[in-house]
Amino acid sequence: MRLTQSKIEEIVLPILSQEGLILIKYLYSKENVSEFDLSKKTKLDIKIVRKMLYLLYNHNLVGFNRKKDKEKGWYIYYWTLLPENVKFAYFKRRTETLAKLKYRLEVEKKELFFVCPKGCVRINLDQGLDFEFHCSECGDLLDQDDNQKIVAGLERRIQEIEAELEEYKEKKKEKKVAGKERKKVVKQKIKEKKPAPKKSIDKRAVKIKDITKKVKVIKQKKPATKTTKKKKVDVVKDKTKNKSKKKK
Repeated sequence: MRLTQSKIEEIVLPILSQEGLILIKYLYSKENVSEFDLSKKTKLDIKIVRKMLYLLYNHNLVGFNRKKDKEKGWYIYYWTLLPENVKFAYFKRRTETLAKLKYRLEVEKKELFFVCPKGCVRINLDQGLDFEFHCSECGDLLDQDDNQKIVAGLERRIQEIEAELEEYKEKKKEKKVAGKERKKVVKQKIKEKKPAPKKSIDKRAVKIKDITKKVKVIKQKKPATKTTKKKKVDVVKDKTKNKSKKKK
């Protein structure tokens, strides 16, 4: 559904009244519009413009950014109309209107109505009995109202709103499905780009291997020290033998 200016005005009118519609005209299909620019274009006082913008902000229909003026030192606010939020508010209002129309249609079909020939009042059967079927304004006798046109008009409006809401729901579903598909594609691309996972190295196992190697080295070195000691003992024995021979 295209968010036209008339649909935006339908939402904004109860919030800002007729005076605020000119503000929407300059915000429509634009982004980051300075509040001072809005004041100049609408020819409204800056305080009135700010008040209107804050009312729209409270209804979540506009957003803002602020930037500090380097020369003057104060903050300037830049405003943007939020189309998706306006659209949501519009369809919320349409849903409420649909419920009211359905209730009125039910009443029109169930009850009898009476009208003044001069168009002063239109009342139901119970109210007619209270006034003895005379107009409470002018005193003329009331006529039974043929409400077939009213019923037909209500049914037509209900069908239009239901079709509009159904279209909106279908588009929302399509967007959700498209969003999910995009996410899947992105995830698949990320997986394809990722390098092959490295083999995890067990640090404990490495430490144990290092310790076992060291133990083996120590064990291999010990016999070498013993042999040297034996050689030294043999040399001493030979020397003592030689000395004893010389004495003889």
